[in-house]
Amino acid sequence: MNSSATPDTVTIHIHRLALQGRHGVLPQERIVGAMFYITLHIDVEVSSEAVLHDNLVGTVSYADIIQVVKQEMSVSSALLEHLAYRVGHKLITDFSSIKSLNIRIDKENPPCGVKVDTIGVSMAMSR
Repeated sequence: MNSSATPDTVTIHIHRLALQGRHGVLPQERIVGAMFYITLHIDVEVSSEAVLHDNLVGTVSYADIIQVVKQEMSVSSALLEHLAYRVGHKLITDFSSIKSLNIRIDKENPPCGVKVDTIGVSMAMSR
């Protein structure tokens, strides 16, 4: 491989990670819970260790990213905006090689008086 052609940024995509959560404004939402779907596009500064030498040390493990998301999802929030911020902020704080990210959180079957599959928010964050 030609090392002069290595990328400095890689985007990690996690699409619709399904997790149970207890988030919502109504007290019942925090008791019953709902299914949430988290989609992440994370721009990571990578080293030649990852792209040339197949070494995890030069990037961020998606398994570690998922652990952080699961941890933040276990803490109730009234607003999806707050939850998205917490998840994004924790990822940027915990992984110094993350340059920026886009997060989307969708809530399945929200209590809004009409039939809708999901309602969600998305947010962009950068270092």
